[in-house]
Amino acid sequence: MEPGALIPAADAIPASPWFFRVLLDATFAVHLIFMNLMFGLALLGFARALRDAPGLDRQAGLAPNLTALAVNLGVAPLLFVQTLYGQFFYVSSTLMAVWWFGVVLAVMGAYALAYRQKYAFHAGRGPGVWTWALMCLLLLYTSLAQTHNAVLLVRPDLWRGYFADPSGTLTAWADPTVIPRWLHFVLASVALGGLALAMIGHGRAKRRDPHGEEIRREGLAWFCWATVLQAGVGSWWLMALPRNMIPAFMGADKAATGLLAAGVALTLAAVVFAFRGRLMAAAGAGALTVLVMTALRGVLRSLYLDPLFDPATLPVTPEPSTTAMFLGCVVLSLAVILWASGMPKVDRKGA
Repeated sequence: MEPGALIPAADAIPASPWFFRVLLDATFAVHLIFMNLMFGLALLGFARALRDAPGLDRQAGLAPNLTALAVNLGVAPLLFVQTLYGQFFYVSSTLMAVWWFGVVLAVMGAYALAYRQKYAFHAGRGPGVWTWALMCLLLLYTSLAQTHNAVLLVRPDLWRGYFADPSGTLTAWADPTVIPRWLHFVLASVALGGLALAMIGHGRAKRRDPHGEEIRREGLAWFCWATVLQAGVGSWWLMALPRNMIPAFMGADKAATGLLAAGVALTLAAVVFAFRGRLMAAAGAGALTVLVMTALRGVLRSLYLDPLFDPATLPVTPEPSTTAMFLGCVVLSLAVILWASGMPKVDRKGA
């Protein structure tokens, strides 16, 4: 059976495909940053809890908020990927339904453990090594399941596995990019978690905490070495791609080549800044790298699906009122967030 015969027909969309592609990349980049921060701080929390390192209390305090932000900020890109690639996403999610439902349970469990860890520190119960470990295992599972779904989405040829086992447990282990793709994300989380840790140390150093500078240096070291390893894994991922796609990143496709070059340059800049102790410059370069790599991920998705599907061919049924209402809600939401973030703090001592 030809892979194209397994793909359902696409639904009409209410605006031009490029509009949703821009929104998908922008919102997914923001989601990735918070997801990496949350996952990275959890991984570093476990590693640092083994030696009861200073600053664990602040890591535990940030975990619930970052988890909530990562989950909520993931709703928008999820909707946009369904809009553009719904006929692929729905099928891939259904074929691995058992593992996909497990993601919901794993994230809920990790969220509960994050709160447990936060209040355990408030009660002075110590580093909580086993709680950190279980949280990391749940998040590692979540990231691996997400990776399998991302690969199944662009590999309809793997959907044939359903006919041999229709139990909803299909995986993408047959694809050689699964492991490097997953490790690339895990190492990115460690890197951004290191930056977050460095910022925790920076804040403590400004308050003359004796451990502040030590935490800052440790966070930058985590960022540097995780990024160096990530470069190696990224090269592995590139070499594991189908042979007909690799030339696109070597000059055959201007968008793919340009984005890859920009991503490499920004990564090098971030590492250099971090080695020199320039925390904010490293964080800025790191955030830009995530944005560029998100766009590159979109290009890679298009290369995979090119023989079978192009979002530009989606039928469009213009709904300007719906689109305008959506944009208005986005602007209003941003205004509320900015207003809330600027509210003065309550002075509890004087209350």
